[in-house]
Amino acid sequence: MTPRLQLQARTGHPDFLDLPWEQPLDEWESDRLVRVVRGIGRHVVRFVDYDGAIYALKELPDELARREYRLLRQLAADEMPVVEVVGVVTRAADTLEAVLITRHLDYSLPYRTLFSGPGLPDLGDRLLDAGAELIVRLHLAGFFWGDCSLSNMLFRRDAGALSAYLVDAETGELHPALSDGQRNHDLQIAEENLAGELADVSAELGRPLETPPEETAAELVLRYERLWEELVHDELFGPDERTLLDDRDGSRRGLSANGPSGSDPLTGI
Repeated sequence: MTPRLQLQARTGHPDFLDLPWEQPLDEWESDRLVRVVRGIGRHVVRFVDYDGAIYALKELPDELARREYRLLRQLAADEMPVVEVVGVVTRAADTLEAVLITRHLDYSLPYRTLFSGPGLPDLGDRLLDAGAELIVRLHLAGFFWGDCSLSNMLFRRDAGALSAYLVDAETGELHPALSDGQRNHDLQIAEENLAGELADVSAELGRPLETPPEETAAELVLRYERLWEELVHDELFGPDERTLLDDRDGSRRGLSANGPSGSDPLTGI
């Protein structure tokens, strides 16, 4: 029997009603299914194509799906670099979980593909800069990630650098502001996850990385701390140092509003 569906979707996107919602995602057979390289995750994720627009469908419990939907919408409203959330589908059948729908970020890649594909100059530095900036921006917005890792980010080239985007907010919490304890806990999780992920990459490549995973993970934390300090600490400027003050304020506005190169965090334009 076809389960009763409840589809909460934003306008401007397909209705997705031609998909086989009566089946678990991993059993789907549809002409709309496409293969997309993705990071490692705990949930089943499938990708569908509607006239060239790719959407990611993630299967997870109803409460978590609705919660992540709300979090991603709130973060997008705050102009954070996150994937565009489109909708959530709940299914009445006891054996079927809900499905969160997001728009796949065009021209983006998971970190494993960056390591295994054609090499980018200074790849390690670019990944660390992008990851540190993403975490700083989220923390400034009061977002505690709870599972910060490269697997939960997508990367896209942006004016010679890499920009990082959050793709998984399932474990996140949004607060008016984060305490130092919350930030440090998130950083500890990020450092542990990054070291493990890079160790996995080394094993897959069959060779050691140029820098040991533990050192790279520690460097991410250092870059985060330098950037955080630059953005939040107080400085005293003399009457003849107005130019320095203007330069610093401009840098802050560029980070908090539009990302690393003045691009829109969702479209990259």
